[in-house]
Amino acid sequence: MYRSRAAVWLSSLAITGLLLPCRAGATSGPTSELSASRPTVEAVTRPKTFQLRREAPLRQWPGGETVERWEGDTLLTSDRRAGEWVRVTGHFPQGHWQPMESPLWVRAEHLRIVRPFRPKHPVRQRVRARTYRLERDILVRDRPRGHPVATWEEGDKFTVRWRRGGWLEVSGYFPEGRWKPVERTLWVPAGAARDVSPPPTVPLPEGAERHIVVDKSEFQLRVLEERPDGSEQQLYSTEVGLGMDDCLPEEQGGNCYYTEPGDYRVRWRIYKPDGIDWCIPDSMTKEERYAEDIEKGKRCFEGVLGKFALNIGKTYAIHGTNNPDSIGRKESHGCIRVRPEAAKALWRYMREGDRVTIRP
Repeated sequence: MYRSRAAVWLSSLAITGLLLPCRAGATSGPTSELSASRPTVEAVTRPKTFQLRREAPLRQWPGGETVERWEGDTLLTSDRRAGEWVRVTGHFPQGHWQPMESPLWVRAEHLRIVRPFRPKHPVRQRVRARTYRLERDILVRDRPRGHPVATWEEGDKFTVRWRRGGWLEVSGYFPEGRWKPVERTLWVPAGAARDVSPPPTVPLPEGAERHIVVDKSEFQLRVLEERPDGSEQQLYSTEVGLGMDDCLPEEQGGNCYYTEPGDYRVRWRIYKPDGIDWCIPDSMTKEERYAEDIEKGKRCFEGVLGKFALNIGKTYAIHGTNNPDSIGRKESHGCIRVRPEAAKALWRYMREGDRVTIRP
């Protein structure tokens, strides 16, 4: 069939697609404006470290409400992007990286990429005040790996409030047994010292009081807390060992050892990280149980009372023991014995002046 040259030209346009209907999803005119108003899809990117070129607002989401304003030169990290917006995943307060509690967004135009933050030296970090004791003789230095300025001996104690990597910055020491602040910066290798700080006490609610009740008939000790509203709560309980409640024969000194019922108070708390020593008093040297030790000239025993004790008066104390078989029995000279872990718990709960009641 004969076709005109115009028909052939229109047919070729149709074949090339110039006159075909728009494909589904293609945009033009008003349709493109609608697409531009839709939120940009968030994309995962390679983790990067950025620095703010200048002060900039950080927003809850791209284009959202301003939550914070950060100063210029602030370092931050990101591994997410949505169009011209970068999601902040972390930052560097006090020189070391921390993740964001809630992600925030900043425009990419405010940022420049920098090398990952790697400090040349470990960051100096503040720590809770601690007491350390040297395990060997050392050279004290003016900075980590710096010049020696003094020699300290094994057993010397010092306090610390700052740390840098494997080094401790000395804040004070104990000449003649009393704490004294240092007059210059001193550093000690952490590997040469042992932390001998006492454990933290258990906080006491405002207006509350604590007291201990010992029931001899049950070999039980309980820590009770009285609240301002008059209510009482048991915080802790443990089994105890008690005085023998008897007198020895005259040939063994005739001493009587009782744990007498009554009302007492915590006079002072004792903590010794290497254990509390006990020595045989002269009044006990005739007792059969100590005859062999006395013959050998041994009067003192290291750490037999544990590391923690509460002195409650009348020569009594609540303390640990290295003889767990005596718990639940009457074998002591009058003191109240508890297992080492219980002695630590009681030391943490109680304060000087707190009441202690011993019941029959």
